[in-house]
Amino acid sequence: MTEYAITSGTQGSGAAVFALIVGLAALGAAVAWRLVRLLRVRRGIAAGLRHEDPTVRSVAVQQAAEMGLASTAPSLLRAVRAETDPSVLAAVVRAVAARQWEPASTGGIVELRLWARAYAEKHPELRKASNTAPLLPGVAGAVPPPSLDPSRANEFRTRQNQVPDLPAGEDLPDHLPPADLDRMSPARVMVTGAGGPAGVAVIRALLAHGHHVVALDADPSAVGLRLASEHHVVPRADDPHYLAALLRVATISDAQALITTVSEEYRALGGAKEYLLEAGLRTLMPPLAAVELCIDKWAFFTNLEGDAFPVPATGLASAEGVPGPWIVKPRFGRGSRNVVRCRTRAQLASALRQVPDPIVQTELAGTEFTCDTLVDRTGAIVAIAPRWRTETRGGISVKGTTFEDTEVSNVVSLALKSTGLIGPANVQGFVTEDGGVAIHEINPRFSGGLPLTLAAGCDVVEEYLRDIMGLAVRPERLVARPGVTMSRFFCEVFEG
Repeated sequence: MTEYAITSGTQGSGAAVFALIVGLAALGAAVAWRLVRLLRVRRGIAAGLRHEDPTVRSVAVQQAAEMGLASTAPSLLRAVRAETDPSVLAAVVRAVAARQWEPASTGGIVELRLWARAYAEKHPELRKASNTAPLLPGVAGAVPPPSLDPSRANEFRTRQNQVPDLPAGEDLPDHLPPADLDRMSPARVMVTGAGGPAGVAVIRALLAHGHHVVALDADPSAVGLRLASEHHVVPRADDPHYLAALLRVATISDAQALITTVSEEYRALGGAKEYLLEAGLRTLMPPLAAVELCIDKWAFFTNLEGDAFPVPATGLASAEGVPGPWIVKPRFGRGSRNVVRCRTRAQLASALRQVPDPIVQTELAGTEFTCDTLVDRTGAIVAIAPRWRTETRGGISVKGTTFEDTEVSNVVSLALKSTGLIGPANVQGFVTEDGGVAIHEINPRFSGGLPLTLAAGCDVVEEYLRDIMGLAVRPERLVARPGVTMSRFFCEVFEG
Protein backbone atom coordinates (compact mmCIF):
# COMPACT_ATOMS: atom_id res chain seq x y z
CA MET A 1 0.00 0.00 0.00
CA THR A 2 2.78 2.35 0.89
CA GLU A 3 4.73 1.53 -2.27
CA TYR A 4 1.69 2.24 -4.45
CA ALA A 5 1.10 5.55 -2.74
CA ILE A 6 4.68 6.64 -3.33
CA THR A 7 4.54 5.60 -6.98
CA SER A 8 1.21 7.32 -7.48
CA GLY A 9 2.49 10.49 -5.84
CA THR A 10 5.58 10.52 -8.03
CA GLN A 11 3.48 10.15 -11.17
CA GLY A 12 1.19 12.96 -10.04
CA SER A 13 4.14 15.24 -9.37
CA GLY A 14 5.62 14.45 -12.80
CA ALA A 15 2.32 15.22 -14.48
CA ALA A 16 2.11 18.55 -12.66
CA VAL A 17 5.62 19.51 -13.76
CA PHE A 18 4.81 18.52 -17.32
CA ALA A 19 1.63 20.56 -17.24
CA LEU A 20 3.56 23.54 -15.86
CA ILE A 21 6.15 23.28 -18.64
CA VAL A 22 3.43 23.04 -21.28
CA GLY A 23 1.67 26.03 -19.74
CA LEU A 24 4.83 28.13 -19.67
CA ALA A 25 5.61 27.19 -23.26
CA ALA A 26 2.11 28.17 -24.32
CA LEU A 27 2.42 31.44 -22.45
CA GLY A 28 5.79 32.15 -24.06
CA ALA A 29 4.39 31.36 -27.48
CA ALA A 30 1.46 33.69 -26.85
CA VAL A 31 3.74 36.49 -25.73
CA ALA A 32 6.03 35.95 -28.73
CA TRP A 33 3.04 35.94 -31.10
CA ARG A 34 1.75 39.14 -29.55
CA LEU A 35 5.16 40.82 -29.89
CA VAL A 36 5.47 39.71 -33.52
CA ARG A 37 1.96 40.97 -34.22
CA LEU A 38 2.72 44.28 -32.49
CA LEU A 39 5.91 44.66 -34.51
CA ARG A 40 4.00 44.00 -37.73
CA VAL A 41 1.39 46.57 -36.78
CA ARG A 42 4.09 49.14 -36.02
CA ARG A 43 5.81 48.47 -39.33
CA GLY A 44 2.47 48.77 -41.10
CA ILE A 45 1.79 52.12 -39.44
CA ALA A 46 5.29 53.38 -40.28
CA ALA A 47 4.80 52.34 -43.91
CA GLY A 48 1.34 53.92 -43.94
CA LEU A 49 2.69 57.25 -42.68
CA ARG A 50 5.12 57.28 -45.60
CA HIS A 51 2.56 56.18 -48.21
CA GLU A 52 2.03 58.42 -51.23
CA ASP A 53 -1.78 58.39 -50.78
CA PRO A 54 -2.96 60.98 -48.20
CA THR A 55 -5.97 58.81 -47.35
CA VAL A 56 -3.68 55.93 -46.39
CA ARG A 57 -1.55 58.30 -44.31
CA SER A 58 -4.65 59.58 -42.48
CA VAL A 59 -5.71 56.01 -41.66
CA ALA A 60 -2.19 55.29 -40.40
CA VAL A 61 -2.45 58.35 -38.14
CA GLN A 62 -5.66 56.98 -36.59
CA GLN A 63 -4.08 53.55 -36.09
CA ALA A 64 -1.03 55.11 -34.46
CA ALA A 65 -3.20 57.09 -32.04
CA GLU A 66 -5.21 53.98 -31.16
CA MET A 67 -1.98 52.28 -30.06
CA GLY A 68 -1.41 55.10 -27.57
CA LEU A 69 0.52 58.34 -27.93
CA ALA A 70 3.09 57.26 -25.35
CA SER A 71 4.59 54.88 -27.91
CA THR A 72 3.64 56.52 -31.22
CA ALA A 73 4.16 60.26 -30.55
CA PRO A 74 7.74 60.23 -31.96
CA SER A 75 6.48 58.67 -35.23
CA LEU A 76 3.66 61.20 -35.51
CA LEU A 77 6.05 64.09 -34.83
CA ARG A 78 8.34 62.90 -37.61
CA ALA A 79 5.32 62.61 -39.88
CA VAL A 80 3.98 66.13 -39.29
CA ARG A 81 7.40 67.69 -39.87
CA ALA A 82 7.45 66.25 -43.39
CA GLU A 83 3.70 66.32 -44.11
CA THR A 84 2.23 68.86 -46.55
CA ASP A 85 -1.33 67.56 -47.03
CA PRO A 86 -3.87 69.52 -44.88
CA SER A 87 -6.17 66.52 -44.50
CA VAL A 88 -3.42 64.40 -42.95
CA LEU A 89 -2.36 67.22 -40.62
CA ALA A 90 -5.99 67.65 -39.59
CA ALA A 91 -6.17 63.91 -38.89
CA VAL A 92 -3.20 64.23 -36.55
CA VAL A 93 -4.82 67.15 -34.70
CA ARG A 94 -8.07 65.22 -34.28
CA ALA A 95 -6.23 62.09 -33.15
CA VAL A 96 -4.30 64.07 -30.53
CA ALA A 97 -7.46 65.86 -29.36
CA ALA A 98 -9.32 62.58 -29.02
CA ARG A 99 -6.68 61.25 -26.64
CA GLN A 100 -6.37 64.17 -24.24
CA TRP A 101 -7.16 61.74 -21.44
CA GLU A 102 -3.71 60.15 -21.87
CA PRO A 103 -1.24 61.32 -19.20
CA ALA A 104 1.61 63.48 -20.47
CA SER A 105 4.03 60.70 -19.58
CA THR A 106 6.65 61.45 -22.24
CA GLY A 107 8.24 64.50 -23.79
CA GLY A 108 6.98 63.28 -27.17
CA ILE A 109 3.34 63.54 -26.06
CA VAL A 110 3.87 67.06 -24.74
CA GLU A 111 5.62 68.15 -27.92
CA LEU A 112 2.92 66.60 -30.12
CA ARG A 113 0.15 68.33 -28.14
CA LEU A 114 1.97 71.65 -28.41
CA TRP A 115 2.23 71.17 -32.15
CA ALA A 116 -1.46 70.25 -32.42
CA ARG A 117 -2.51 73.28 -30.42
CA ALA A 118 -0.39 75.65 -32.50
CA TYR A 119 -1.65 74.15 -35.76
CA ALA A 120 -5.28 74.28 -34.61
CA GLU A 121 -4.90 77.95 -33.70
CA LYS A 122 -3.66 78.64 -37.23
CA HIS A 123 -6.59 76.72 -38.74
CA PRO A 124 -9.82 77.77 -36.98
CA GLU A 125 -11.87 75.38 -39.11
CA LEU A 126 -10.47 72.50 -37.05
CA ARG A 127 -12.13 73.90 -33.93
CA LYS A 128 -15.59 73.20 -35.34
CA ALA A 129 -17.40 69.99 -34.44
CA SER A 130 -17.26 67.21 -36.98
CA ASN A 131 -20.36 65.44 -38.32
CA THR A 132 -20.09 62.63 -35.79
CA ALA A 133 -18.67 64.16 -32.65
CA PRO A 134 -17.08 67.36 -31.43
CA LEU A 135 -13.34 67.63 -31.73
CA LEU A 136 -13.15 67.53 -27.95
CA PRO A 137 -16.32 66.47 -26.10
CA GLY A 138 -17.55 69.26 -23.86
CA VAL A 139 -14.88 71.76 -24.92
CA ALA A 140 -16.52 73.19 -28.05
CA GLY A 141 -13.91 71.68 -30.29
CA ALA A 142 -10.94 73.61 -28.91
CA VAL A 143 -7.63 71.93 -28.21
CA PRO A 144 -6.90 72.67 -24.53
CA PRO A 145 -3.46 73.58 -23.19
CA PRO A 146 -1.29 70.52 -22.53
CA SER A 147 0.26 69.77 -19.18
CA LEU A 148 3.07 72.24 -19.77
CA ASP A 149 3.34 76.00 -19.73
CA PRO A 150 1.14 76.92 -22.76
CA SER A 151 3.40 79.83 -23.61
CA ARG A 152 5.84 77.28 -25.02
CA ALA A 153 3.37 76.59 -27.81
CA ASN A 154 4.75 79.73 -29.45
CA GLU A 155 8.00 77.85 -30.10
CA PHE A 156 6.14 75.68 -32.54
CA ARG A 157 4.88 78.69 -34.44
CA THR A 158 8.34 80.16 -34.92
CA ARG A 159 10.62 77.13 -35.06
CA GLN A 160 11.47 76.32 -38.67
CA ASN A 161 9.91 73.15 -40.15
CA GLN A 162 7.73 72.47 -37.11
CA VAL A 163 4.39 73.80 -38.39
CA PRO A 164 3.72 73.78 -42.15
CA ASP A 165 2.75 76.99 -43.96
CA LEU A 166 4.16 79.36 -41.37
CA PRO A 167 2.93 82.91 -42.01
CA ALA A 168 5.36 85.79 -42.02
CA GLY A 169 5.09 87.74 -38.80
CA GLU A 170 6.93 89.80 -36.30
CA ASP A 171 7.91 86.72 -34.31
CA LEU A 172 9.86 85.21 -37.21
CA PRO A 173 13.61 85.84 -37.49
CA ASP A 174 14.79 88.27 -40.13
CA HIS A 175 17.29 85.84 -41.63
CA LEU A 176 15.93 82.41 -42.54
CA PRO A 177 18.09 79.82 -44.32
CA PRO A 178 17.01 78.82 -47.83
CA ALA A 179 14.52 76.00 -48.19
CA ASP A 180 16.23 72.67 -47.55
CA LEU A 181 15.12 70.45 -50.41
CA ASP A 182 17.59 67.69 -49.51
CA ARG A 183 17.24 67.64 -45.75
CA MET A 184 18.18 64.56 -43.79
CA SER A 185 15.69 62.54 -41.79
CA PRO A 186 15.33 63.58 -38.13
CA ALA A 187 18.02 61.97 -35.98
CA ARG A 188 18.46 61.40 -32.26
CA VAL A 189 21.51 63.50 -31.39
CA MET A 190 23.40 63.58 -28.10
CA VAL A 191 24.94 66.98 -27.27
CA THR A 192 27.43 67.42 -24.43
CA GLY A 193 28.18 70.66 -22.59
CA ALA A 194 24.53 71.72 -22.55
CA GLY A 195 25.23 74.46 -20.01
CA GLY A 196 27.62 76.48 -22.19
CA PRO A 197 26.75 79.00 -24.91
CA ALA A 198 28.02 76.65 -27.62
CA GLY A 199 25.96 73.76 -26.26
CA VAL A 200 22.81 75.88 -26.11
CA ALA A 201 23.37 77.13 -29.68
CA VAL A 202 23.86 73.59 -31.01
CA ILE A 203 20.77 72.30 -29.17
CA ARG A 204 18.58 75.07 -30.57
CA ALA A 205 19.94 74.60 -34.09
CA LEU A 206 19.26 70.86 -34.03
CA LEU A 207 15.75 71.34 -32.67
CA ALA A 208 15.03 73.85 -35.44
CA HIS A 209 15.79 71.09 -37.95
CA GLY A 210 13.42 68.68 -36.22
CA HIS A 211 16.02 66.45 -34.56
CA HIS A 212 15.51 64.78 -31.17
CA VAL A 213 18.17 66.24 -28.88
CA VAL A 214 19.56 64.40 -25.85
CA ALA A 215 21.37 67.02 -23.77
CA LEU A 216 24.15 66.14 -21.32
CA ASP A 217 25.89 68.22 -18.69
CA ALA A 218 27.61 67.70 -15.34
CA ASP A 219 25.63 70.56 -13.81
CA PRO A 220 22.01 69.61 -12.98
CA SER A 221 21.00 73.28 -13.29
CA ALA A 222 22.48 73.75 -16.80
CA VAL A 223 20.00 75.72 -18.87
CA GLY A 224 20.50 73.64 -22.01
CA LEU A 225 19.08 70.62 -20.21
CA ARG A 226 15.74 72.47 -20.09
CA LEU A 227 15.74 73.20 -23.81
CA ALA A 228 16.36 69.72 -25.22
CA SER A 229 13.97 66.89 -26.07
CA GLU A 230 15.39 64.94 -23.14
CA HIS A 231 18.33 65.41 -20.81
CA HIS A 232 20.66 63.54 -18.48
CA VAL A 233 23.23 64.57 -15.90
CA VAL A 234 26.62 62.89 -16.29
CA PRO A 235 29.97 63.27 -14.47
CA ARG A 236 32.67 65.64 -15.69
CA ALA A 237 34.90 64.35 -18.46
CA ASP A 238 37.82 63.93 -16.05
CA ASP A 239 35.76 61.61 -13.83
CA PRO A 240 36.63 57.90 -14.32
CA HIS A 241 32.91 57.11 -14.60
CA TYR A 242 32.24 59.66 -17.36
CA LEU A 243 32.51 57.28 -20.31
CA ALA A 244 30.36 54.60 -18.68
CA ALA A 245 27.68 57.18 -17.88
CA LEU A 246 27.71 58.53 -21.43
CA LEU A 247 27.42 55.03 -22.92
CA ARG A 248 24.53 54.26 -20.59
CA VAL A 249 22.66 57.37 -21.71
CA ALA A 250 23.36 56.53 -25.36
CA THR A 251 21.84 53.10 -24.85
CA ILE A 252 18.68 54.11 -22.99
CA SER A 253 18.03 57.15 -25.22
CA ASP A 254 18.70 55.29 -28.47
CA ALA A 255 20.91 58.17 -29.63
CA GLN A 256 22.42 57.92 -33.11
CA ALA A 257 25.06 60.65 -33.13
CA LEU A 258 27.30 62.50 -30.69
CA ILE A 259 28.25 66.19 -30.86
CA THR A 260 30.77 67.40 -28.28
CA THR A 261 30.93 71.09 -27.36
CA VAL A 262 33.65 70.73 -24.68
CA SER A 263 37.17 70.29 -26.06
CA GLU A 264 38.50 68.45 -22.99
CA GLU A 265 35.95 65.66 -23.45
CA TYR A 266 37.85 64.41 -26.50
CA ARG A 267 40.49 63.04 -24.11
CA ALA A 268 37.95 60.62 -22.67
CA LEU A 269 36.22 59.91 -25.99
CA GLY A 270 39.16 59.71 -28.39
CA GLY A 271 40.10 56.15 -27.48
CA ALA A 272 36.53 54.92 -27.08
CA LYS A 273 35.26 55.06 -30.66
CA GLU A 274 34.55 51.33 -30.77
CA TYR A 275 32.55 51.51 -27.53
CA LEU A 276 30.61 54.50 -28.84
CA LEU A 277 29.84 52.69 -32.07
CA GLU A 278 28.68 49.61 -30.18
CA ALA A 279 26.29 51.86 -28.26
CA GLY A 280 24.88 53.10 -31.58
CA LEU A 281 26.66 56.48 -31.56
CA ARG A 282 28.21 57.79 -34.74
CA THR A 283 30.97 60.35 -34.24
CA LEU A 284 33.36 62.52 -36.19
CA MET A 285 36.12 63.57 -33.81
CA PRO A 286 39.46 65.27 -34.48
CA PRO A 287 42.72 63.43 -33.84
CA LEU A 288 43.58 63.61 -30.16
CA ALA A 289 47.02 65.04 -30.97
CA ALA A 290 45.36 67.97 -32.77
CA VAL A 291 43.05 68.55 -29.81
CA GLU A 292 45.95 68.57 -27.34
CA LEU A 293 47.83 70.98 -29.58
CA CYS A 294 44.93 73.45 -29.38
CA ILE A 295 44.22 72.98 -25.66
CA ASP A 296 47.88 73.60 -24.78
CA LYS A 297 48.28 77.27 -25.70
CA TRP A 298 52.07 77.18 -25.44
CA ALA A 299 52.30 74.19 -27.75
CA PHE A 300 49.87 75.91 -30.12
CA PHE A 301 52.05 79.04 -30.21
CA THR A 302 55.27 77.12 -30.85
CA ASN A 303 53.56 75.12 -33.61
CA LEU A 304 52.32 78.20 -35.47
CA GLU A 305 55.57 80.09 -34.90
CA GLY A 306 57.51 77.16 -36.32
CA ASP A 307 55.34 77.30 -39.43
CA ALA A 308 56.04 81.05 -39.79
CA PHE A 309 52.51 82.17 -38.97
CA PRO A 310 51.93 85.72 -37.72
CA VAL A 311 51.40 85.24 -33.97
CA PRO A 312 51.78 87.55 -30.96
CA ALA A 313 55.07 87.40 -29.06
CA THR A 314 54.60 84.78 -26.32
CA GLY A 315 56.50 83.66 -23.23
CA LEU A 316 56.02 80.70 -20.91
CA ALA A 317 55.63 81.91 -17.30
CA SER A 318 57.75 84.92 -18.17
CA ALA A 319 57.54 88.19 -20.13
CA GLU A 320 61.17 88.00 -21.19
CA GLY A 321 61.36 89.11 -24.81
CA VAL A 322 57.61 89.87 -24.85
CA PRO A 323 56.86 93.59 -25.27
CA GLY A 324 53.89 95.10 -23.47
CA PRO A 325 51.06 95.69 -22.96
CA TRP A 326 50.46 92.07 -22.04
CA ILE A 327 47.79 89.40 -21.83
CA VAL A 328 48.40 86.78 -19.14
CA LYS A 329 46.31 83.60 -19.37
CA PRO A 330 46.48 79.94 -18.28
CA ARG A 331 48.36 77.60 -20.54
CA PHE A 332 45.43 75.16 -20.35
CA GLY A 333 42.57 77.60 -19.73
CA ARG A 334 39.13 77.84 -21.31
CA GLY A 335 37.19 80.90 -22.38
CA SER A 336 38.17 84.06 -20.51
CA ARG A 337 38.78 82.37 -17.15
CA ASN A 338 41.84 83.87 -15.42
CA VAL A 339 42.70 86.05 -18.41
CA VAL A 340 44.32 89.29 -17.18
CA ARG A 341 45.25 92.42 -19.15
CA CYS A 342 48.35 94.17 -17.84
CA ARG A 343 49.52 97.69 -18.58
CA THR A 344 52.36 97.96 -16.04
CA ARG A 345 55.14 95.72 -14.78
CA ALA A 346 53.51 95.66 -11.34
CA GLN A 347 50.26 94.36 -12.84
CA LEU A 348 52.23 91.80 -14.81
CA ALA A 349 54.06 90.52 -11.72
CA SER A 350 50.75 90.19 -9.85
CA ALA A 351 49.11 88.32 -12.74
CA LEU A 352 52.02 85.89 -13.03
CA ARG A 353 51.52 84.99 -9.36
CA GLN A 354 47.73 84.59 -9.65
CA VAL A 355 47.22 82.85 -12.99
CA PRO A 356 47.88 79.08 -12.89
CA ASP A 357 50.61 77.86 -15.26
CA PRO A 358 50.65 81.20 -17.09
CA ILE A 359 51.72 82.23 -20.54
CA VAL A 360 52.33 85.88 -21.45
CA GLN A 361 51.47 87.38 -24.83
CA THR A 362 51.75 90.83 -26.31
CA GLU A 363 48.27 92.32 -26.52
CA LEU A 364 47.48 92.75 -30.19
CA ALA A 365 46.15 96.09 -31.44
CA GLY A 366 43.48 96.00 -34.09
CA THR A 367 40.05 94.44 -34.60
CA GLU A 368 39.35 91.02 -33.11
CA PHE A 369 37.55 88.36 -35.12
CA THR A 370 36.38 84.78 -34.80
CA CYS A 371 35.93 82.34 -37.66
CA ASP A 372 33.48 79.47 -37.27
CA THR A 373 34.92 76.69 -39.40
CA LEU A 374 34.15 73.12 -40.43
CA VAL A 375 36.57 70.51 -41.71
CA ASP A 376 34.99 67.38 -43.20
CA ARG A 377 36.09 63.81 -42.64
CA THR A 378 38.43 63.94 -45.64
CA GLY A 379 40.30 66.93 -44.20
CA ALA A 380 38.79 69.43 -46.63
CA ILE A 381 37.90 72.82 -45.16
CA VAL A 382 34.26 73.25 -46.18
CA ALA A 383 33.29 76.33 -44.14
CA ILE A 384 35.00 79.52 -42.97
CA ALA A 385 32.61 82.15 -41.59
CA PRO A 386 34.44 85.21 -40.19
CA ARG A 387 32.74 87.69 -37.86
CA TRP A 388 33.95 90.73 -35.95
CA ARG A 389 33.82 90.46 -32.15
CA THR A 390 32.40 93.94 -31.67
CA GLU A 391 31.68 93.44 -27.97
CA THR A 392 32.38 90.55 -25.63
CA ARG A 393 31.36 89.71 -22.07
CA GLY A 394 33.04 86.94 -20.15
CA GLY A 395 34.82 85.90 -23.34
CA ILE A 396 31.52 85.41 -25.21
CA SER A 397 30.60 87.59 -28.17
CA VAL A 398 27.43 89.61 -27.45
CA LYS A 399 27.68 91.92 -30.48
CA GLY A 400 29.19 91.05 -33.80
CA THR A 401 28.94 91.32 -37.58
CA THR A 402 29.84 88.85 -40.28
CA PHE A 403 32.34 89.98 -42.91
CA GLU A 404 34.27 88.72 -45.89
CA ASP A 405 38.05 89.01 -46.22
CA THR A 406 40.23 86.86 -48.47
CA GLU A 407 43.39 87.32 -46.38
CA VAL A 408 41.62 86.33 -43.14
CA SER A 409 40.18 83.23 -44.80
CA ASN A 410 43.58 82.25 -46.22
CA VAL A 411 45.41 82.59 -42.90
CA VAL A 412 42.66 80.75 -41.01
CA SER A 413 42.68 77.96 -43.59
CA LEU A 414 46.45 77.51 -43.30
CA ALA A 415 46.26 77.52 -39.48
CA LEU A 416 43.62 74.79 -39.54
CA LYS A 417 45.75 72.71 -41.88
CA SER A 418 48.72 73.19 -39.56
CA THR A 419 46.85 71.72 -36.59
CA GLY A 420 45.29 68.76 -38.43
CA LEU A 421 41.83 69.32 -36.94
CA ILE A 422 38.67 67.63 -38.24
CA GLY A 423 35.13 68.75 -37.44
CA PRO A 424 34.04 72.13 -36.06
CA ALA A 425 36.49 74.68 -34.74
CA ASN A 426 36.55 78.38 -33.98
CA VAL A 427 39.65 80.36 -34.88
CA GLN A 428 40.34 83.63 -33.06
CA GLY A 429 42.66 86.38 -34.18
CA PHE A 430 43.14 90.04 -35.01
CA VAL A 431 43.32 92.15 -38.12
CA THR A 432 46.10 94.43 -36.95
CA GLU A 433 46.32 98.18 -37.50
CA ASP A 434 48.71 97.66 -40.41
CA GLY A 435 46.29 95.26 -42.13
CA GLY A 436 48.03 92.02 -41.11
CA VAL A 437 46.25 88.94 -39.80
CA ALA A 438 47.43 87.27 -36.59
CA ILE A 439 46.01 84.09 -35.02
CA HIS A 440 46.14 83.66 -31.26
CA GLU A 441 43.84 80.71 -30.53
CA ILE A 442 41.96 77.78 -32.07
CA ASN A 443 39.28 75.90 -30.12
CA PRO A 444 38.35 72.45 -31.51
CA ARG A 445 34.61 72.91 -30.97
CA PHE A 446 31.67 75.10 -31.86
CA SER A 447 31.85 78.66 -30.55
CA GLY A 448 29.66 80.61 -28.17
CA GLY A 449 28.92 83.11 -30.97
CA LEU A 450 27.65 80.34 -33.25
CA PRO A 451 24.09 81.80 -33.58
CA LEU A 452 25.43 84.67 -35.70
CA THR A 453 27.05 82.29 -38.16
CA LEU A 454 23.85 80.25 -38.39
CA ALA A 455 21.73 83.38 -38.88
CA ALA A 456 24.02 84.41 -41.73
CA GLY A 457 23.13 81.20 -43.56
CA CYS A 458 26.19 79.08 -42.79
CA ASP A 459 24.57 75.97 -41.32
CA VAL A 460 27.66 74.33 -39.84
CA VAL A 461 25.67 72.33 -37.27
CA GLU A 462 23.41 70.52 -39.73
CA GLU A 463 26.19 69.89 -42.23
CA TYR A 464 28.46 68.55 -39.49
CA LEU A 465 25.67 66.19 -38.45
CA ARG A 466 25.27 65.09 -42.07
CA ASP A 467 28.97 64.28 -42.18
CA ILE A 468 28.65 62.31 -38.94
CA MET A 469 25.75 60.32 -40.39
CA GLY A 470 27.68 59.53 -43.57
CA LEU A 471 25.78 61.95 -45.85
CA ALA A 472 27.32 64.37 -48.30
CA VAL A 473 28.21 67.82 -46.98
CA ARG A 474 26.59 70.58 -49.07
CA PRO A 475 28.98 73.52 -49.64
CA GLU A 476 26.15 75.76 -50.86
CA ARG A 477 24.69 75.73 -47.33
CA LEU A 478 27.99 76.72 -45.76
CA VAL A 479 28.31 80.25 -47.10
CA ALA A 480 27.85 83.10 -44.61
CA ARG A 481 26.36 86.36 -45.84
CA PRO A 482 28.56 89.33 -44.88
CA GLY A 483 26.99 92.24 -43.06
CA VAL A 484 24.67 90.28 -40.74
CA THR A 485 24.78 91.82 -37.25
CA MET A 486 23.95 90.18 -33.92
CA SER A 487 23.00 91.82 -30.62
CA ARG A 488 22.39 89.49 -27.70
CA PHE A 489 20.05 89.71 -24.72
CA PHE A 490 19.23 87.53 -21.73
CA CYS A 491 16.50 84.92 -22.01
CA GLU A 492 15.17 83.16 -18.91
CA VAL A 493 13.89 79.65 -18.23
CA PHE A 494 11.67 79.21 -15.18
CA GLU A 495 10.85 76.12 -13.14
CA GLY A 496 8.72 75.41 -10.14
